Amino acid sequence: MLIYLIRHGIAEAKAESDAARELTREGIAQTRSMVEKFRMYCPTLDLAIISPYQRARQTASCLRTLFPTTKFDVNPSITPDGDVYATLDAIENFDVQHLLIVSHNPLLSNLLSVMVDGTLGSNRNIGNSTLICVSMDFVAPGCGEILYTLEP
Repeated sequence: MLIYLIRHGIAEAKAESDAARELTREGIAQTRSMVEKFRMYCPTLDLAIISPYQRARQTASCLRTLFPTTKFDVNPSITPDGDVYATLDAIENFDVQHLLIVSHNPLLSNLLSVMVDGTLGSNRNIGNSTLICVSMDFVAPGCGEILYTLEP
């Protein structure tokens, strides 16, 4: 299984709520830059899951142009403070070969740490508008391998 982890672009500092924060112009530009790089890999996606937060939805909308036939599902459990192990369990239960996840830190960075290193202690960081492709033959802590990283 290939899992594409994407952190949303740079967002405004303040809004009505954390969930309502929108991407800045710079965040949109950086996300578009990353999407153009992703286009060169010509990936196939079976499913995309996105956080319900506005900045993640905006990031996902930039990706929809690459994957017009892919289903983008909003998943309320992949917010910034989402449960890493529950997310890993959900990934294991998806019957897909290519999964895209658009979310936030600390969830994504913690998820990457568990996927690749088997522990939260490795402190892997995913920057804004960054995509990391992880290969997992078996979905379990420490069984992932980073294939490539795309930054704006």
